[in-house]
Amino acid sequence: MKDFRTALGMVLAELTPQPWTYTNTENVTLRIEPDCMPAGRDEAQVVFYVGDVMEWVSTPDVQRLVDALTAGESWDDSDYGWGLDVEVDEEKVRVSIVQDRVPASVTLPSSQRMPLVSAIRRALDVARGWEDDSR
Repeated sequence: MKDFRTALGMVLAELTPQPWTYTNTENVTLRIEPDCMPAGRDEAQVVFYVGDVMEWVSTPDVQRLVDALTAGESWDDSDYGWGLDVEVDEEKVRVSIVQDRVPASVTLPSSQRMPLVSAIRRALDVARGWEDDSR
């Protein structure tokens, strides 16, 4: 049984992507990673970090974010002063985590929009892999 768990752990480690990080010129880091915990359908999450501030976003919302960024559109899920806001324009992409109405933001050049989309999509795919339709 121990060999099976070791082998399973190795396979899962290989399938789980490393967190994607981007550090801007102001030395602020954006990190994106799946929350690899078992969850029910549409309840798994992707975790976004700006510096030390973090926000968990459920897979249906992450899919909407991917769709918006792919289309070059901004996306906002910061209700009541809490959440994630992504602003897109021709020159930049600004990712903000809002907590108690205070944003922690990181700005990426527009050339990083599609690598950002790719990183979010990979984290989304892994998070969805942790969803169990029978829950």
